[in-house]
Amino acid sequence: MQIWLLVASVYLLPAAASAPASGGRAVDADHMRDEQAIQRAIANWDQGWRDFDARLATQDYSDDADWTNAFGRARKGRVEVEKYLTGLFKTPEIRSRASTPSTVDIRFVRPDVAVVTSSRDTVGQRTESGAEYPTRKTHDLRVMANQNGKWLVIAHLIMDEKEVRP
Repeated sequence: MQIWLLVASVYLLPAAASAPASGGRAVDADHMRDEQAIQRAIANWDQGWRDFDARLATQDYSDDADWTNAFGRARKGRVEVEKYLTGLFKTPEIRSRASTPSTVDIRFVRPDVAVVTSSRDTVGQRTESGAEYPTRKTHDLRVMANQNGKWLVIAHLIMDEKEVRP
C-alpha cells in the first residue's frame, strides 16, 4: 500500500497539479495568444532594425524597461531606448548591416511573466573606423510581463558570442 501511495505522489500528483482547471481548451487558447503576442513583439524589434525604425523596435517596451546592448550601453525606459536607437540608426556603421530573423524560445514562469531567449546573425556591420565586424551571433534575454492585457519587455539584455581563444 505504501508503494502505491509513493508512485501516485511521484507520478500522478504533479500531473494533476499542472492540469488546467478549465479542462484545457480555454487555457490552451490563452497560452497560444500569449505566445503569438510575444512573438509579434520580437518580430517588431526585428522589423524595426530592418527598417531603422526605433519607434517600431521599442513599441513593446515598458515605460521603465531595463535595456543593455552587446556593447554594454544601458538605458532605462522605452523613451530612452527609442532615443538611443534613433541616433544609432542614423550611423553608416549600423545602416550597412543586415540580420536574420530571430529564432525565439519562450518560457512562462508565471501566466503573466515570460523569459524569452532569441538569437540572430548579423552581417555587414562596421566599426567607426570602417572595418567590418565578422558575422555577429547575437543572443537576447528578455523578461516580458503582461501588463493590462499587453505583453511588454521589462528587461532586455543583448550579448554576442565571442570567439574563444586560448
